[in-house]
Amino acid sequence: MSSELHEEIERGEQGGRVHQFVLRMRAVSDRHPALRVLHKATVIVLGTVFVLAGIVMLVTPGPGWLSIFLGIGIWSTEFEWAHRLNLRIKRAALRVWRWWTNLVAERRYRRARDRPRPQKQGPRHLRAETPEVS
Repeated sequence: MSSELHEEIERGEQGGRVHQFVLRMRAVSDRHPALRVLHKATVIVLGTVFVLAGIVMLVTPGPGWLSIFLGIGIWSTEFEWAHRLNLRIKRAALRVWRWWTNLVAERRYRRARDRPRPQKQGPRHLRAETPEVS
């Protein structure tokens, strides 16, 4: 399970069409000082909007944490501190995911080991043993 999550994160980091578009826009904005200021202001405003909307969605219906992480990801295109924070969050998420999958696997193993009789295959209503009549 943890390798699936790790592979998903790696695929996301490789970037796609949106990533390429952002890189092109940043290259264009770097050539002109006014465009650079506009680009940086846009990143700041968009990141702030997503983070604030995520905070609101933590107490209302909606994908709160997703919006917060998206806002931090937008900020990380311009700010080193946000990039470091993003990397720290990814490491923590992977660590928690590995801990959770190990906990679930350990519980399943204990349950299977501590069962008084071997488990039969099939639906529960068909697994019930009928009492032997003597």
